[in-house]
Amino acid sequence: MVVTGALLLAGIALTWRWGGVGYRTWSPTPTPPPWPEAEPGGDPAPPPTARTVVLRYWRGAAVAIVGGFWAGALVTGPAIRLIMRLLAVTAGDGAQGRITEADEVVGSINLDGTVSLVVFGGILPGLLSGVIYVVVRRWLPAGRLGGVTFGALHLVVAATRIDPLRPGNPDFDLVGPAWLSVTAFGIACILHGMAVVAFADRYSRALPPPARTRAAWAWAVVPLVLPALLMVAGIALLALLVVGMAVAVLATRIGPLVRTLRSHAALVAGRLAIGLVAVALLPGAVIDVHDVIVRDDAGTVTSGS
Repeated sequence: MVVTGALLLAGIALTWRWGGVGYRTWSPTPTPPPWPEAEPGGDPAPPPTARTVVLRYWRGAAVAIVGGFWAGALVTGPAIRLIMRLLAVTAGDGAQGRITEADEVVGSINLDGTVSLVVFGGILPGLLSGVIYVVVRRWLPAGRLGGVTFGALHLVVAATRIDPLRPGNPDFDLVGPAWLSVTAFGIACILHGMAVVAFADRYSRALPPPARTRAAWAWAVVPLVLPALLMVAGIALLALLVVGMAVAVLATRIGPLVRTLRSHAALVAGRLAIGLVAVALLPGAVIDVHDVIVRDDAGTVTSGS
């Protein structure tokens, strides 16, 4: 628990430090972005080469993987582990020794359980969040507000429908109190979003390194080593990345599509779509949180989503 707490404090400190650095885009050549608006009376610029698209794609994938992995390992996973310990302590003597939905023993502290929570509760969700962030980042506010917004979207869109605030989770009938569960996991969702944004933005400024020396490249690659090993182990995840690369290359061959996606109208439409989705799902999320807090004697709940 001491080590987990130290990791969380370090992760929060890095999240705050890097929260306002901003995402840095990159191009392997000094040429303009693909498919810029044509000059009056001129021809539109040719599409980027397949090599350029592939380099940009894998650079974006690396940023997503590094941001999500380290946010999960240093912030989300440790936070979830400490919250579970807190809820086990506050649950009272009657809950000690009972079995959770994940087949863990309430009140038992062991390395296997901690590693499992960090991996499945922090790192794997972090990887997915990292990919989502890199895709939707241009539609989020800049700076720390972007991280808070991204975390709030996790809370509204995913937390009550998947985890950690899914009202159908029987563990809420074992540990608690419920108001503490909602408060702690709600804060963890916000921190998760902030950490993913901060770590991804920071790494976007390190890859490729400003100084093209071997030492600089080594420091840029080091944060990618563990996430890359995890991706190789999960061959399905790696296959999805390869499919995504093929889609990206093919999409850049369609000039009107690229020009539309890069337009100001697409920026406004994307932000509007995110806002509408959040507003539409907010009532269900509120009902689900209420169902977590108000539990009947039989421990049954109803889901508003």
